[in-house]
Amino acid sequence: MPKYKKYDEEIKKLYHSGNGSYNIAKILSDQYGETFEPRAIRYRIGKLNLRDSVVEETLEESGMEAKNWQHAWIKTKGASVFVRNATLSLDAIKEDYIEAVQDAVRSIDGSTWGNMPMEQHSNNLFVPCIFDLHIGKLAWGLETGEDYDYKIAMNRFRFALEDMIFKASSYKVERILFPVGNDIYNSDRAFPFPQTTKGTPQMDDLRWQKLFRVGVQLITEAVIRLSKVAPVDVVMVYSNHDHERVFYLGETLSAVFNSHPGVFVDNDPPARKYYKWGDVLIGLAHGHNEKPQDLPLIMSSERPREWGMTTYRYWILGHLHHTQKFLTQQSKDYRGVNVMYVTSPSSPDAWHASKAYTGAIKGAEGFVFKGEEGLVGTVIHNIK
Repeated sequence: MPKYKKYDEEIKKLYHSGNGSYNIAKILSDQYGETFEPRAIRYRIGKLNLRDSVVEETLEESGMEAKNWQHAWIKTKGASVFVRNATLSLDAIKEDYIEAVQDAVRSIDGSTWGNMPMEQHSNNLFVPCIFDLHIGKLAWGLETGEDYDYKIAMNRFRFALEDMIFKASSYKVERILFPVGNDIYNSDRAFPFPQTTKGTPQMDDLRWQKLFRVGVQLITEAVIRLSKVAPVDVVMVYSNHDHERVFYLGETLSAVFNSHPGVFVDNDPPARKYYKWGDVLIGLAHGHNEKPQDLPLIMSSERPREWGMTTYRYWILGHLHHTQKFLTQQSKDYRGVNVMYVTSPSSPDAWHASKAYTGAIKGAEGFVFKGEEGLVGTVIHNIK
């Protein structure tokens, strides 16, 4: 390996002739029969301030003087020229750039990559959301574009849940938050005809007794399936189609899983529920009573203690039958809250079809929250 300092004069001449470090190294190697490294040549060019000297010479020729500068304007009566760097040829600049990149790549030590210590516990919470199922809704394909009844609804629910469990399996889930309700039933009252909690008429394909039973069966199966993955917290979310039936469903589930060590059922009556997971605070509501812009203040007012203990805050809502996501504005005294509306697996009935409330992608969504990082994953089940 040569001592480069004694070649400074030759390096200067070659550099001022428009050669880059790669060409200078090649010329010197051929001339002296030794290996000259372009990286070392580039270092000597820097030490000798050759890049500045080229421009300074140009400035001096123009009758100007400048020291310790990076760029300059040369202005005359006939022209105004902005000088950025030494007057190298484009080929020399290209050679220097390629060599610099090659040196950088060669200097990478890949042995330190991928050595992040893995946590013993993932601290991941899985939240499968199958909202607005509307068991009992009756739709005739010739009228609405596709058929829908309680059998179709239950099959879609089972497929969606199994698909999301599979897609979330790589996250090493430690606990599951399972929101239940959100218009799981299509109607709440049976007399004199099927109707929602507020009395809006509905087209149901089942008698109200059987409708309630199939819902209990479906959710019981789902909770048992989820409990094989991780402990499950079932949270009942009351909605506009079936407010009362969701409460009865919650009471039934509380009795069924009363002695199950891995299942807890929250059937408390508030319309909005909250769940804290590490630094994460999750709000659950159906979405028919609250405006999205009001939800951050509602959360901070209803859960001030949990609000102060958390960094990542989310609302998960249904009701709209399609996906929407809002990020509330942030300011000095007001932290942002993600407000997410989840899609629905149900098909439009005759009324929705007549109003052209169609075209939304049907499906379900699941979310994975890490206690220290907030939302880290989303799994989606789409229905064609």
